[in-house]
Amino acid sequence: MTKVVIDPVTRVEGHLRVELELDSLGASVASATVSGDMYRGFENIVANRDPRDAAPILSAICGVCHSDHHIASVRALENAAGMLDYPNGYANEGTSLPMNAVLSRNIVGGADWAYSHALHLLALAGPDYRLYGLLNGPATPAGVSNYADLLRLVVLPAQAYMHQTITLWGGKAPHQRGSVPGGNPVKPTADVIANTRAKVRALRTTVDLVAPVIWNYLTANASSLQALGAGTGSFISMGGFPDPTASGGTDQMPLLIPRGVIPSGSSTPGSFDPGLITEDVDHAWYDQASSSPVVGEQLPVPDMSKAGAYSWGKSPAYGGTACECGPLAREYVSGLIPRLGGVIHGIVSEIPGLPLNPRGSVFDRMLARALELVALVGTDSTTENLQALGTDLGLSLTDVLEDLGLPPSGLMEHWLDGLDVGGPSYTPSYRNPGNGEGVGLWEAPRGSLLHWMKLASSKISAYQVVAPTTWNVAHNGPLETSLAGTPVGQTGTSEDLRQAAYVIRSFDMCGACTVHVIDARGNRRLVRVG
Repeated sequence: MTKVVIDPVTRVEGHLRVELELDSLGASVASATVSGDMYRGFENIVANRDPRDAAPILSAICGVCHSDHHIASVRALENAAGMLDYPNGYANEGTSLPMNAVLSRNIVGGADWAYSHALHLLALAGPDYRLYGLLNGPATPAGVSNYADLLRLVVLPAQAYMHQTITLWGGKAPHQRGSVPGGNPVKPTADVIANTRAKVRALRTTVDLVAPVIWNYLTANASSLQALGAGTGSFISMGGFPDPTASGGTDQMPLLIPRGVIPSGSSTPGSFDPGLITEDVDHAWYDQASSSPVVGEQLPVPDMSKAGAYSWGKSPAYGGTACECGPLAREYVSGLIPRLGGVIHGIVSEIPGLPLNPRGSVFDRMLARALELVALVGTDSTTENLQALGTDLGLSLTDVLEDLGLPPSGLMEHWLDGLDVGGPSYTPSYRNPGNGEGVGLWEAPRGSLLHWMKLASSKISAYQVVAPTTWNVAHNGPLETSLAGTPVGQTGTSEDLRQAAYVIRSFDMCGACTVHVIDARGNRRLVRVG
């Protein structure tokens, strides 16, 4: 068999190595291995520290989802301190924090998601699809004639708007510091809210321009894209964006993004229990038991001499099953993607429903990410310009959000509307619990995020992070599975791997969270830490 090595994979966050074994004809991928080539020792860094130190340190795991790691860590500490609980079998959340604190964290998380999704669709994955025709059509943004223009005039401003939003609520971006045990010291004032609205609406103008173009491109190519990248067929969502304005108040908050797991062969989500999450290290450079529950897992001990290992990425599983996480997974668990499929099927019967591929596909992942971006920032577009398979749907972006029961003004403005202006957003009730443990469950842009900490004598005695890409790059997990069978060209040009690129980037990988060290000559290096 012929082996093709892509190292590093470009246009993903962080670093990633992919090895493709081709079939005997060299026409398709027979199998794949995916490596995170850099050691992440953050859990060891926070050991023996005051638990309040964890969040600002662990936000440095990633330069994109920094706020999500920060929030997940704070939530783990609040859970340990009795300030956050998970009633109703983890289906709801209860907190002693003020309503404003919950909503302000939602706004910070929403801003992180929005710019990350815009970055992926336009700058990271976009070039694979020749930017969906944005550079030579009626929807081409003003002043844009090439990829560099798109970065300068569209992508970077979108990032700036959302980083400015995070700064308004978190003090700085990247790596905000506003989320602390007990809430958020930034009180919602009319000024801060108005400024945030202006940032969201500025991004909305761009989304209204480009989203229909991306939607129409993806649906016009649905038949080919849905045949690529079928994963394990199992999906997981840790849940996110609790709603303190619902009837149960802050004691029984429902989640906008529900928690749950859809096992392969089913379309119905089951209940969620973090105690069922394990990490296998048979193929990872760690010296520990083959498979361990994450809750209670030892601190990572690196071992690059280990036979059969090829990655720093562990292999998470839920109840022994490798699961896909990300926008598709959480919209599947929430029912949002199936509801959208029902709307489209009622207009274009050739589309039976969504996801088009029950195991996931390039099409399904890309469409889910675009839908989340529109849902977060909202739309002012009532122009009926959306298509499916080249057929006019007679729908606008506003119609889509209304059909899905989502506010056309966007979730971020919805959270702004729920704030108690001038009311408290912080409670000084945090006390170090001394001994105990806590779990922080959250959804980052790329998928399910879990932080677990154990305290002994008021210090961190153990810590574990399970980041989204860790799920997706697991041994025999979603990405390795989805690459098998991918066609490979034989022209000797970069076009040969275009379809493999579709598959890899459809997951919007973040190798920084999983963790690549090369020297200037491209040689892999072992770096000893500590």
